[in-house]
Amino acid sequence: MLLQRHAALPMAEPEPSLYALPLTLQPFTDTPDARGRGAQMFKVGGTPSWARDDEYYRCACGADLVYVCQVPEAMEFAIHPGQPEQPYRLRAETYWLFLGNEVYLLACPAHCDPAAVWSVNQN
Repeated sequence: MLLQRHAALPMAEPEPSLYALPLTLQPFTDTPDARGRGAQMFKVGGTPSWARDDEYYRCACGADLVYVCQVPEAMEFAIHPGQPEQPYRLRAETYWLFLGNEVYLLACPAHCDPAAVWSVNQN
């Protein structure tokens, strides 16, 4: 994300393959399991459900990055009709993004830069 920090404008056109849907967040109590892993689902906040070992990173400003949100593996995204088929999909009307990978976003709690975000992929 830091590589994109000078890109301040949103894309002029939405991604043509996927439906742009509103993001609706609901309160959720994330109770870690015996290994300290949170729920394996799309979520903002809570405890990460690391697919492998926990990962820790430090921002260029020196602050330890903190967990913000995650996208679980095989999360489905609705597509427009007529799009090419995706191998290993569950349904013809969806794509899986990040095939086989969970994606976690970590950010700088010091807010040293609006783009001080690091993505972590695990499978």
